[in-house]
Amino acid sequence: MKILFATLLLPHPYADHASSFTVFKMIRHLSERHEVSLVSFVRTEEERGYVKDLRPYCKRVETVLLPQDAFMKYRVMAKLFSMVPMAVSSCYSREMKDAIHSLVSENAFDIVQIEYAPMGQYIYDIKDVPAVINVHDLISVAAKKISASLGFSRKKFEWFIDSLVSSSYEAGLYRQFSKVIAISESVKKQLLACNPSMNISVISPGVDIPDIQRSYPRDMGLRLIFMGAMWRYENIEAVLSFYHSAFARIRGEVPDVKLCIAGGAPSDEIKKLAADTSVTVTGFVDDILPYYIESDISVAPMHIGGGVQCKILDAMAAGLPVVTTSQGNEGICAVHEKDIVVADTPESFAERTIELIKSSELRKKISHNAINFVRNNFGWDQAIERLEAVYHECMLKIDEQGGRT
Repeated sequence: MKILFATLLLPHPYADHASSFTVFKMIRHLSERHEVSLVSFVRTEEERGYVKDLRPYCKRVETVLLPQDAFMKYRVMAKLFSMVPMAVSSCYSREMKDAIHSLVSENAFDIVQIEYAPMGQYIYDIKDVPAVINVHDLISVAAKKISASLGFSRKKFEWFIDSLVSSSYEAGLYRQFSKVIAISESVKKQLLACNPSMNISVISPGVDIPDIQRSYPRDMGLRLIFMGAMWRYENIEAVLSFYHSAFARIRGEVPDVKLCIAGGAPSDEIKKLAADTSVTVTGFVDDILPYYIESDISVAPMHIGGGVQCKILDAMAAGLPVVTTSQGNEGICAVHEKDIVVADTPESFAERTIELIKSSELRKKISHNAINFVRNNFGWDQAIERLEAVYHECMLKIDEQGGRT
């Protein structure tokens, strides 16, 4: 098959966003049996340098600079009053529209796969080719959670209005696709609540099990790690909340504990945490695996976001026991106290983390179970087979309808 991917974030092996790294791996695995092309936004001119890492897997790669001019904020807010969500209007680009239209017109693609909900707006430039959209999370759900997390303010009101606009927008948008792919059962439920007649398949992302996993000597597990794109609001909120509540309690019980915050483009608030000698803020790292191997416990105190938290799966695959919230485990569905540890209050999050810090046997047990859980439930072979079945279903349907040229 000839497949075109259209993505909001450039997928490459050094991506600072876990889902972009996952999309890269999806492209890599698909390229073993299919011809893959890619059109993607990039956030900076420097980011275009990573295109070379995609060349072995893509027949062609085109990039468009994401709009970032000084007046974008005001145009985004203006669009909100015309019933266009902020996440959608902020990534509208005539250059991207023209790029997708030209690629589809000039190449006989069998399928087009759109990554991330805000890219769905470009469906109207795809003619006579079946198109699927991979929904990592709903923009309406994310906006609602952000609004709920904020104190009374103008920003809270803006996000609340955006959640209403997004809900209406998404209900109509996804009907335009031949198939909607949800990355978890929880995302599927959210989609059906938005539109009960939606044609949805659940395909969870695959995870590669590294050749080396964390081993556990019989000592205290003093090194905690949080990994995530540190420019994203949900990760900033998670780290700040953890540091000022749970971490303070943990340090009161275990004074020598250390926290590593790994991830690209950390905000000023996150950078300031490095003034604490117990905290390291790495910024972007080329390879997260060495940081996992040197850590003892992964903390993922997520309160905002949805879908499948790929950073949690990657940590589990590396053999790290993970402490997260019900929100973080929502799309993963690992078994509490067997494959993962789930705690929803700062008090319980601190208590469960301290328990793991003090028990090498418990860390070893959770680590072993976590690796097996990921291997059995998030293998790439299964994910690619399900994806190919969706492609064939969509191609057959459009052939029967006489829609292909």
